[in-house]
Amino acid sequence: MSEVNPSASIQELLRLLADNHQKKIQLSDEDKQLAVDIVKRRALDELEYGEEIEVDKVRLIKRVTGAVGIYFSS
Repeated sequence: MSEVNPSASIQELLRLLADNHQKKIQLSDEDKQLAVDIVKRRALDELEYGEEIEVDKVRLIKRVTGAVGIYFSS
């Protein structure tokens, strides 16, 4: 069963990705890709141009061009 809840908020999904990145939990590759895809789709609709959300070492950015990126830092 997937650990990714498609109705979770962007912040909750970023927390899940951050916990996986920091090895607090282990997501399957499919779950990780699903979470990233959902976050990117939601960011297109919910974030303003130039807006950023950071959860621990994961940053979600909607650029002024409309492009959305998720960045994981070490």
